[in-house]
Amino acid sequence: MKKQDHEETKKEVKPKRNLFKKGEVGFVVGIILIFLVIAGGASGGYLLHLSNTSPAFCGTCHVMEKNVSSYMTSNHLDNVHFQAGVQCKDCHDYPVSAEIASGVNFLVGNYSVGSDGELLKVEYDDQMCLDCHISDAFMARATDFLTRNPHNNHNSELECRTCHMSHEPQIDFCSSCHTNGGQRMIEDEATERGVMY
Repeated sequence: MKKQDHEETKKEVKPKRNLFKKGEVGFVVGIILIFLVIAGGASGGYLLHLSNTSPAFCGTCHVMEKNVSSYMTSNHLDNVHFQAGVQCKDCHDYPVSAEIASGVNFLVGNYSVGSDGELLKVEYDDQMCLDCHISDAFMARATDFLTRNPHNNHNSELECRTCHMSHEPQIDFCSSCHTNGGQRMIEDEATERGVMY
C-alpha cells in the first residue's frame, strides 16, 4: 500500500496558478486604459492639427466642397487670403467643442442647408476683417490713390461685407450710383496703370 500511496501522491495535481489575480487584472486594465488615452489624445491632436491647417480636411467633413475649392483655386477674396497664408480658421474660428459637435452632426446628418443644398451663409461683423486689416481709417489710407476711394466715402457706415464677399464675387457697390473711377474689383483682370514714381 505504501507504494500505492506514493503513486497517488505523485498523481496529485498541482494547483494551477491563477493568472488573473485581482492585482494583475487591475494592472493589465490600467495599461490598456493608459494606451487608449494616449492613442485617443494623439488621434484627437492630429485631427485638430488637420482642422487648423488643411482646407481639404474641412471639405471631407462638411458639405463645403464648393467653399474649399473656391478658397484654393478661385479668383475671389478667399483665394487672395489663401495666397497670403491666411488659414480658414483665422476667419472661421470656433472652439474645439463646436468642431466636435459639427463632426458628429455631419456624420448623423443633423446639419442645416439651404434650398440649394449648400450650407447656410455665416455673417460676420467688421471686427473679423479689422482683426487683420487694422481699421477703417487704415484701409482708407491704403486705397486713397483711387479716384473714388471706397473706404473713405459718404456712406461711411457701410459694413465690409457690403462689397467684400469671401467665397463669391465682390460687389462694386459704389458703381451702383457712380462711375467706377478706375477701381478694379478682385475678380477683374488687372490692367496696366503706368509706372508710378
